[in-house]
Amino acid sequence: MTKLTYYKNLSLSVISIALGLVIGFVNLNQVNSGFPFKSDLVEKSGLVDWVQAHDYGIRFGFVNDPMNFNYPSKSNGQGIVEESLLKSKDQLVTILFEASDTHSPIYSSKIYHNFFELKVNGLLVRSYEESEQAWKSDNKLTPFIVALFLIGGTYIWRKTKKEYKYTRY
Repeated sequence: MTKLTYYKNLSLSVISIALGLVIGFVNLNQVNSGFPFKSDLVEKSGLVDWVQAHDYGIRFGFVNDPMNFNYPSKSNGQGIVEESLLKSKDQLVTILFEASDTHSPIYSSKIYHNFFELKVNGLLVRSYEESEQAWKSDNKLTPFIVALFLIGGTYIWRKTKKEYKYTRY
């Protein structure tokens, strides 16, 4: 094993262990698994102007309103949300959205607010509780990811040290 390979492997090991620790720390310190509390959400109603499906959710906007909204894919139920928004012509749509947190795609100047509950004409399509449950179930993989980084990093470190010890000249 060359010195370059030795140091590359040790660097990979350190990065892997550091990522595991950072991911674990963030996961343990998130309030409500990173999902906003219902009391922090704002209600907004209007008629749907446009709807767009994309890889990370369902986006839409209200008629005569400059705000844009996104239903995150991590909350599941994209099919029913998209279908309900598309079929809601001339019907009052009500959402609960996070007013304090916005995001914008890299390739666009549009700003989006995530929403977590949808009603069309007063009928509940997707509840806050359903969105929250889906969001939290997605986070159940985190301990396995943390373990993978920590065990993998430790394994690479030990194997590299052992192999280098026997191949030095």
